[in-house]
Amino acid sequence: GIVVTDLDRDRDDQLIAAAAMFLPVTTEALLTTLRSGDGLRADPAVLAMGVLGPGLDPAEWQGLKFEEGDRQEAARLLRFTRGSDFNLAEDEIAALRSKLDGVSRNDPAMLETVSAAYRDILGGRYEAYRQRGLDGVANYQHGGSTLEPASQLADVAGQAEDFLSSRFPDFWAAFSNFPEVENPDIVNGFYWVKKEVEGRPEFVLVHDMSAGGADYVLVSRREYFVGHTYESLQVIALALPVESGIAVFYVNAAFTDQITGFFSGVAVGVGQGRMRNDLTEFFTGVRERQQN
Repeated sequence: GIVVTDLDRDRDDQLIAAAAMFLPVTTEALLTTLRSGDGLRADPAVLAMGVLGPGLDPAEWQGLKFEEGDRQEAARLLRFTRGSDFNLAEDEIAALRSKLDGVSRNDPAMLETVSAAYRDILGGRYEAYRQRGLDGVANYQHGGSTLEPASQLADVAGQAEDFLSSRFPDFWAAFSNFPEVENPDIVNGFYWVKKEVEGRPEFVLVHDMSAGGADYVLVSRREYFVGHTYESLQVIALALPVESGIAVFYVNAAFTDQITGFFSGVAVGVGQGRMRNDLTEFFTGVRERQQN
């Protein structure tokens, strides 16, 4: 079975949960699955994804686009100037307005024009992160408030420091000092992902870091850019061999300003419940992929 439980939050805008499950596979098979991107594809919310290399190869980004069924979302971005509908920095909003000036919702090329403008923004985000890590992650402007995904991710990394630094010091060094510290035994993977969140298409930039072999698998999954609804996400997962398979332990921390304020207690309860459900669905998908 799959066991999911809430964990204590360190911040008002944090949702955090842990999960554990058994998989009838080896650690090596799991590591291969994760490094191929199949771990992301196991998420039932994922609609499309692409692997990103060290540069900005246009071919790697062409699948990142608004489809015909996304026309309402593209139109929402077409007229976006401020607020919480999208996570963008002030200069990104200005660039978007400049590139989309004069484009109408009924323009036959609207979907591709909006997609190209959004790809440029995400490409800039990707380059900045590859070059500077969390220092390259720009803040989001939500009308009158500024959200800081880099600070969120740094804080949740701090929650994992005692465990990682004491038991997996090489991994911790690479994880906490990306991209300055490199280790040939630790593999980085970069992806764009399109998934459905709150009934809307959402584009996310993902950084996976993995290490291990026959004795264990250790993985960090970081969503350092998220299109809307929440701001960032960090996963730490450890798999250990047991009889006839592996035991997987997984901690998932997400951040959103939508759970703060007067009704935060209710919102956190709903949000934590949804996170538990999402983790259960994700692990069910992983198990089905491993068994097929």
